Amino acid sequence: MRRRRAWALGIGLLSVLGASIVASLLIGAVPIAPAVLWEALRGRSDPTVETIVWELRLPRVLTAVLVGAALGWVGCAFQGLLRNPLADPYIVGVSSGAAVGAAAGALLGWHTRGYGWGLSLLAFVSGLLTLALVLALSRQGGQLRIPTFVLVGVSLSASLWGVITLLLVLAGEDLSRVLYWLMGGLLNADWQRLRWASLPALLGCFALWAQARALNLYTAGEETAAHLGVNLERLKWVVLVAGSLATAATVAIAGIIGFVGWMTPHLLRRLVGGDHRWLMPLSALGGAVLLLWADTLARTLARPTELPVGVVTALVGAPLFVWVMRRERGL
Repeated sequence: MRRRRAWALGIGLLSVLGASIVASLLIGAVPIAPAVLWEALRGRSDPTVETIVWELRLPRVLTAVLVGAALGWVGCAFQGLLRNPLADPYIVGVSSGAAVGAAAGALLGWHTRGYGWGLSLLAFVSGLLTLALVLALSRQGGQLRIPTFVLVGVSLSASLWGVITLLLVLAGEDLSRVLYWLMGGLLNADWQRLRWASLPALLGCFALWAQARALNLYTAGEETAAHLGVNLERLKWVVLVAGSLATAATVAIAGIIGFVGWMTPHLLRRLVGGDHRWLMPLSALGGAVLLLWADTLARTLARPTELPVGVVTALVGAPLFVWVMRRERGL
């Protein structure tokens, strides 16, 4: 029954995602008719329309799909590993490390020297360095302790936000740019950033999917999983490193976008159960749809001003979080 429900839900989400991509390409400051969009995609339309579609909207739409899917996928894996339905991809501190790198790059003026891609790369590298530090501090007796890992990640994240605050004070004229990045946004999405971020994001997600069966056994308890042949240390390292790799790639190109990596797997788990073989790809589809529509609203609600997409997801996610907590506690 749950497998049939998962298939039906997957087909439904895939259909919604396809329709959402088309709708997002049509909606904007310059509305485009469906027939004109088709001609633009075939390269037979007005050059201005083709530029809007191919250089502005399409890379942005695909970036939203990639980032939303990766956050949903990683959030699902982290919730399974931590056995916490409220865990999200940012719990390990990678987002804070990437934020420090991005803020430092902006402070150095890289974006004004034609190094906009370098700022994203610096954010990616600093996020991975943060992960390496957290992993190094979390090992006890040659083993990776999950509770210690989470504690170290949260503590280091808090310390890094102090560094970010200092960089914001020093940012001067670049303050708005750094703040926009910290709140999450796809304004600077382009084909170059999308190409180089796709590889680590997809590699990380596929590595997580390879651990789906082991995660299913792990959720029953470490002792049970070990008796059934799961290599616990390998599972922990693969999930944490692969998930953080994908997260760092998304943060580097889109900033910090909250709630997507928590909401979609949490809600879908209630519908299809906890089998990660189904739940991971479904969470990816749900995350892609959610972020795509959040970004569409972010760039159209307050025209000509564009809202950070993280603001839109927070406005939706915060009330939903309260509602879920009230239901789970029976309030």
